[in-house]
Amino acid sequence: MNNVLIIDDEKSIAESISMVLNSEGYITEECYDGKCALQKISEKEFDLILLDIKMPKMDGLEVLEKIMAINKNSVVIMISGHGTIDTAVEATKKGAYGFLLKPLPDLPELIMIIRNAIDFKKSKDEIRRIKKEFSEANRIIGKSEKIKEVNTLINKFAGLNSNVLITGESGTGKELVARQIHLESGRSEMPFVEINSANLTEDKIESELFGKVENGINFSGKFEQAEGGTIFLDEVSNLSTEIQSKLLNVIETNKITKSGSNIDIQLDVRFIFATNKDLEEEVNERRFREDFYHRINVLQINIAPLRERPEDIPELVDYFTSNFCNQNNLLEKFFTEKAKSTLITFRWPGNVRELKNLVERLIIVVNKKAIDYEDIDLPGSKHVKEFSDLLNKNMSLNDFQTESERVFIIKMLNDYNYNKSQTAEALKIQRSHLYNLIKKYNISIPDKNK
Repeated sequence: MNNVLIIDDEKSIAESISMVLNSEGYITEECYDGKCALQKISEKEFDLILLDIKMPKMDGLEVLEKIMAINKNSVVIMISGHGTIDTAVEATKKGAYGFLLKPLPDLPELIMIIRNAIDFKKSKDEIRRIKKEFSEANRIIGKSEKIKEVNTLINKFAGLNSNVLITGESGTGKELVARQIHLESGRSEMPFVEINSANLTEDKIESELFGKVENGINFSGKFEQAEGGTIFLDEVSNLSTEIQSKLLNVIETNKITKSGSNIDIQLDVRFIFATNKDLEEEVNERRFREDFYHRINVLQINIAPLRERPEDIPELVDYFTSNFCNQNNLLEKFFTEKAKSTLITFRWPGNVRELKNLVERLIIVVNKKAIDYEDIDLPGSKHVKEFSDLLNKNMSLNDFQTESERVFIIKMLNDYNYNKSQTAEALKIQRSHLYNLIKKYNISIPDKNK
């Protein structure tokens, strides 16, 4: 709407500016003292505020300070007949966008200044809107005590610069937590750079992370690209001990040296790490450096698996359903209460990611608005069939118990991608007991998990 508020104790000047701007299509309002201006600003938002410095009772600088307290996104141009550099600097420090001297510039220049200021305001508003949408898209869904605890720690850690280690099974939302820490920190306007540790090799780390100087050309690595912001190293357990050693030096010194150069570059970044493994166990097995572990594990957030917070499932289902339909311009669908109750009974080895994938798949394949419990395809149907076959076999109780236990353990191992620690935890048994059962039933384990 291009709303402009003009604040000047000289009524004739305020009216003159108002008349000029009205002729150019701007909607204006006038105030002749600070009290009137603050009242109007508290009631509505203006695209631009023109504020005279010299006014009785409350001068312009005091009014400016109060304006920014009411709405820090206000765009204010100060006007003065006796301006000095010191006054302009002070006004800028208090949040003024610009500074004009009386007599005001000629009409074309004044209109250009007004237009640029309003365009600046609209750009700020658009950035704020996009940031809000991005923040909403990265919101952590759930009202369980375990999710409340995660959000509490995010708020607590966001304003700090200490390293954070986020732990949790695959699919629990470790990246989401890392982004939320970044968004709520003082670094939110700066880059968030994600590095997948699984893709880092000795030959890649120098050029991709540290950058290089080649034939006189300077190439920036990801550390430099994240300057002022946050670096998120995902699945750090995949890092070789050699790479851990190099990263340890960077974290300790906040310095890097590019390949092909001998000049140290100072870094201003915050490090966040994530893993789906028990790093203490990795240290004990000598697969992870103990000094690196202690350096990255300053602050810790653990995200509970979805099976431990089933009360979050209905809200997650509604959120994923609404988002997916909106993003793909689909007719709105919903899950019935009975369907959501059914989903609560599943164990979700793939956690929130698995639930999200199932919800999106059902929205696509179910050709009706209400998705009910009978529409849900039970995860692990192959193993369900094996149990069904067992029920129809002619066998003793002892044989049935033995065979059903074998099928159940195979299914659990399969659900957790043959991660024995997570499988044992889900079964609520010791790892040694799980090893004995694997041996007892001669269950083959894929080579990469042996």
